[in-house]
Amino acid sequence: MQPFPMTQTDPPDTSERDAALLQRLALKDAAAFAEIHRLYTPLLIHTVNRVLDDYQDTQDIVQEVFVALWQKAHLYESGKGKPLTWLTTMARNRAIDLVRSRQRRSELNHKFEDQQKTAMPEMDERSSDELMVQNERAAIVRRAVARLSPSQRDAIEQAFFAGRPRKEMARDGGEPLGTVKARVRRGIKALGSLIEREID
Repeated sequence: MQPFPMTQTDPPDTSERDAALLQRLALKDAAAFAEIHRLYTPLLIHTVNRVLDDYQDTQDIVQEVFVALWQKAHLYESGKGKPLTWLTTMARNRAIDLVRSRQRRSELNHKFEDQQKTAMPEMDERSSDELMVQNERAAIVRRAVARLSPSQRDAIEQAFFAGRPRKEMARDGGEPLGTVKARVRRGIKALGSLIEREID
């Protein structure tokens, strides 16, 4: 008896189903949102984690993608690609934006530190005790910031080290202003707790 030949089958094309879900989602259909969330959360986590390689940041970005999807489902145009491609591209772009944002924050921190070092010789009028206290306080803050989660650290660095307005952070990140404010508040609260522990 001859065995049946093995055939390679392509995965089913879900474009029509996904497009229908997006059309329902554009009308704020919560059931459609739940279905998309169930179907594609694992894929989005995989897509984002390949860029970030960080569990907490990956979770944050995937959550942001679903928030954006709820708000922007009506912007999807079938002529520009499959729904799944649109969704994964959105997730990957947000992950890349986070990486670039970190790089910019790092560059700003280095410039700030260089400026501080340059200005130090002009501060001879301060006593060595004052400088010692100031340096110790700065070290405590740096250690506390380093112990924040990556997403909280990025929010604190943007809001305070770089002095960026919350509205600008929300606009550039494509996020609701309330989401950005909440992340900054959580970062401030966590930073305060960490500093208290350092001092104690």
